[in-house]
Amino acid sequence: MAKFKTHYDTLSVSRNAPLSVIKAAYKALSQNYHPDKYSGGLNEALRIIKDINGAYAILSDSDKRDEHDQWILKKEKEYASFEAQRIMDTFKKAYLALPDVEQKSYPADFFTGIKNNWANLRVFLNQLGVKMTVTASKKIFGFVGFVIVVASLLAINKDYIYAPEPTPAPKIQTAQEISELLASANQLVKQGEMTNAFSLYSQLAVQGNAEAQTKLGFMYATGKGVEQNYNTAVDWCYRAAQQGDSIAQYNLGQMYAKGQGVAQDNKIALSWYSKAAEQGHAQAQYSLGGVFEKGVGVEKNKKQAADLYRKAANQGLAEAVLALKKLEKERK
Repeated sequence: MAKFKTHYDTLSVSRNAPLSVIKAAYKALSQNYHPDKYSGGLNEALRIIKDINGAYAILSDSDKRDEHDQWILKKEKEYASFEAQRIMDTFKKAYLALPDVEQKSYPADFFTGIKNNWANLRVFLNQLGVKMTVTASKKIFGFVGFVIVVASLLAINKDYIYAPEPTPAPKIQTAQEISELLASANQLVKQGEMTNAFSLYSQLAVQGNAEAQTKLGFMYATGKGVEQNYNTAVDWCYRAAQQGDSIAQYNLGQMYAKGQGVAQDNKIALSWYSKAAEQGHAQAQYSLGGVFEKGVGVEKNKKQAADLYRKAANQGLAEAVLALKKLEKERK
C-alpha cells in the first residue's frame, strides 16, 4: 500500500497552513509550471497545472477542505494498520517463533480508562472545586450520590491530578520553526533546564510532532522537568509510536514489559520491540534478542537471539556485543 498523496502535498504546504499561505503557494507553483515556462514539455505542464488547480479549489474552500481533512485522517488510519501488519509479517518470516500478537486497544488499565471516559467531568469538577462538588452531591443525591462522586474523584484524579497540561502555543507553520524549537528544547535539556524544555516540547507535542511527543513521554516516565506519571508517559509515547517513531515504540515495549502505566503484558511488549527493531533501533534489537534468549512470552531460540544481538552489536551497542560473545562462548 503506497503512501497516499494529499492536496497539501500537491501545493507543498502544511496541513495547518492559513489561506494566505495556500494562495501564495498556488501562485508560485502556477508560475513555475506555466506551459510557457516549464521545460518538461507541454503535456506534463498541463497535467501538473491541472493538479495544482484542483488542489487549490479544494483547500481554498473551507467546507471542501474540512472534507479533505477527514479523508486524510481515514487514510492515515488505514495506512498505519497496513504498516503495522507489514512489520509483523516481516518478523514472522525472519523469526518463525514470533507469535501472533493480539493488539489490545490503548489504554489498558482501569484508571486510564476512567480518566478518558470522564475527562469532561474532571474539568467541570476542577472548575467547581472538589469540596463544593462533594457537598452538593450529598445534598442533591444523598449518601449514594456522595459515594459515587467521591469514588469518581479518586479514580479520575488518581494519577492525573499532579500532571500539568501541556503549555498552549500558537500554531507552528514551517518545518524551520519546528526544527528551531526542537533544537532549543534539546539544548535546554543539555543545560539541565528541564522545566523550560518541557514547555517547548509541549508546544510541539500538542500539534502532533512525534519527536516532541517521545521526549514528553520520557520526561513523564523519569520525572524530569515534570511530576513523574507513567500513565501520561504511555499516552505520549503511544501517540508518537503510532506515527512510527522507533524510540517511542521501544519505550512502549519497556513499559509494557515492566507494567509501568499499563497492565504488564509480554506479548504487547514483544510487538512494540519488534516494530522498533524493524526500523533498526539498536536497543530494541538487543531487548528483543533477550526475549528470544530467555523465552519471555515466546519460545526460546538462541539462534534468533544471536542474530538480533549481532544487529545491535554492529551498531556499536556494548551490551549487545557482550551478550553475543556470551552466546557464542556457550556454543563452543
